[in-house]
Amino acid sequence: MRRAWVLFLLVLLAGCRYTFWPLIPPEAPFPERVSVTGRLEPAGGTARAVIVVRRWPEPNYLELRWYADEELVEERSLWVETVGELEVRFPAEAGRFHRLLVVVAGRPVLQLDLGEPTLPPPPAAPSPAPGEGSKN
Repeated sequence: MRRAWVLFLLVLLAGCRYTFWPLIPPEAPFPERVSVTGRLEPAGGTARAVIVVRRWPEPNYLELRWYADEELVEERSLWVETVGELEVRFPAEAGRFHRLLVVVAGRPVLQLDLGEPTLPPPPAAPSPAPGEGSKN
């Protein structure tokens, strides 16, 4: 009889997956991420971009896309091996909105703007439907 209870208990406990080992996941290393900051300043007929690479896990290209309003004007790729400061100049017209998009491995990591964006006019107020006038 005692043997039956032990067998029953063994079968019952075998059904519990984490009965004997604690549920502790293995430690995963924190992924290496890119950290880039910068500033964009007007400098005469050009724009001066100062890009500071703070964390850079492995040598790779840093892609720079320069826009004037909504038009892509110029693209550059810079080979970056380690952290540091980069300075790049782009043509800039006064009175236009300019944007620098910094991309690493196909992902945008930083956007810098220079100037005021041109926004579409706000939508007009909807006119009242027929028969919906102001009733006094």
